[in-house]
Amino acid sequence: MSINLLDLVKEQVSVQLVKQASSYLGESEGGIQSALGGIMPTLLGGLIGKASNPEGGNGIMDMIGKLDLGSLSNVAGLFGGGESAVNSLMNNGGGIVESLLGSKSSGVIDLIAKVSGLKSGSSSSLFKMAAPLLMGVIGNQVKGKGLGFLTDLLMGQKDHVAKALPAGMGSLLGMADMFGGAKESVQASISSASDAAKKVASAASTTSASGGGSNSLLKWLLPLLVGAGLIWFLTQKGCSKKIEETATSVTDAAAESAASAADVTTNAANAIGDMLKSAFSQVDSVGKKAYDALTVEAGSAPDQINSYINGGFSGDPMFTIKNVNFASGSAELSKEGQSEVDNLAALLKAYPSVKIDVQGHTDNSGDAAANKKLSEARAMAVMMRLIGKGSIDQARLTSAGFGQDQPVADNATAEGKAKNRRIELKVHN
Repeated sequence: MSINLLDLVKEQVSVQLVKQASSYLGESEGGIQSALGGIMPTLLGGLIGKASNPEGGNGIMDMIGKLDLGSLSNVAGLFGGGESAVNSLMNNGGGIVESLLGSKSSGVIDLIAKVSGLKSGSSSSLFKMAAPLLMGVIGNQVKGKGLGFLTDLLMGQKDHVAKALPAGMGSLLGMADMFGGAKESVQASISSASDAAKKVASAASTTSASGGGSNSLLKWLLPLLVGAGLIWFLTQKGCSKKIEETATSVTDAAAESAASAADVTTNAANAIGDMLKSAFSQVDSVGKKAYDALTVEAGSAPDQINSYINGGFSGDPMFTIKNVNFASGSAELSKEGQSEVDNLAALLKAYPSVKIDVQGHTDNSGDAAANKKLSEARAMAVMMRLIGKGSIDQARLTSAGFGQDQPVADNATAEGKAKNRRIELKVHN
């Protein structure tokens, strides 16, 4: 089916729910928005799993039949009905969440809290608010059409859900084969490549000690790293079998011949550039006209991407957002950051085949685990700004946080710490 339920939910529910839930729960709108970006595909994934057998499908129809679809279409009205109305909504939602997630609900709620920066209690309450509203959207689609239509509708959402689920959620739901199989295979392949890298580094170190020098080391390592880049690109296509084959090929090539691996390096770099050139060649004329009319700040992420395009797609397609500054311990975007992210959204509208991974990083101040959680929340805030304000399809975006683990400067200086607190954008097709 052509219906994308996650798009419908975003249009009909999420925008309204962000404001209402933020006020009710005492959480930031950015945090609520980030959480909903994970909650809706998670609940929809649970529905898909339940609908995979007739008994489960009938159970979903029964749940829908008990809901007041009319009232669920008016989020502001529900919250305007006072404490009792919200409690009634959450009571209904609690039953739905329990039916869909069962014993996994605690872990799922904690994961959403982690990636969004919400308190665990707020994450739990938001699940209970979101569940009946999602069911209401589905109910309006299947009204009068029966179990067969419901099953087809839900099974047609697998690809949308797989793209939107937070990392690790497929495995947590026990549906890795349905939603996370390719990702699991990628991790195994990357692990294989990592083991090979250690072996190659050891061999290169021996070569260096015997007179080969640092150039010999780079000659060994660089092809392997580019090979890892190839694995990453194949990840985006979901080609798990191809990923495993590529990881094995990279390992063998690096071990057998540095000269042969150098050819792989060149070919891989050219392939990456060609893929991005193809993606950027698909232009939305209306979006491009709107983007060209903007004043893009020098050094901003859109300006860096423009330079990459004009430079013939040469180099690493990784760009740093210039003005995304956060208050200490906060995932709220500054006004300047919002403006740059909005310009980035305009660029993405101009080039509809381009996709972006948003990656958050921190300095080493404070607790490492807390820094990772904060970096995840900040990356998610940027992604949700692109989705909510920028109207970019969530399927084109992912977010991840790496905490303090990938510094680009010395954390011993204030200047170095500032450089390490950053949001990076990995562009792909």
